[in-house]
Amino acid sequence: FQLSEDVVNRMKESPQSKRDNQRSPQLSSGTAPSSPAAEGKSKSSTGTVSPSQKSSAAEQELYRRYEQEQALVQEELLRLAKREREAASEALNTALQRERNNANEERQRVAQLVSNKK
Repeated sequence: FQLSEDVVNRMKESPQSKRDNQRSPQLSSGTAPSSPAAEGKSKSSTGTVSPSQKSSAAEQELYRRYEQEQALVQEELLRLAKREREAASEALNTALQRERNNANEERQRVAQLVSNKK
């Protein structure tokens, strides 16, 4: 059993041509993709996510986290401002009460001095 020279040559070329076909896949039109972007588009249409879509999703997730953190910071600032207002109000009330007490003590002393002179 002897193979013809033509068959032997085709067998020798076969592994090389198979490797070439694997490196540049053919689209349905019979042409290889013109650019990596074309490959990305064809992949995204089959359900896989392209790197730009992954990046966009990651950026959206980071921005969502950023907004959540900003909301928490705003809430904390509002709580701090409220506590400061309450503390200032309490300090003012304490000072006013002290002044009222001092004024009352002063009136009592004046009244006592007036009553002692009579």
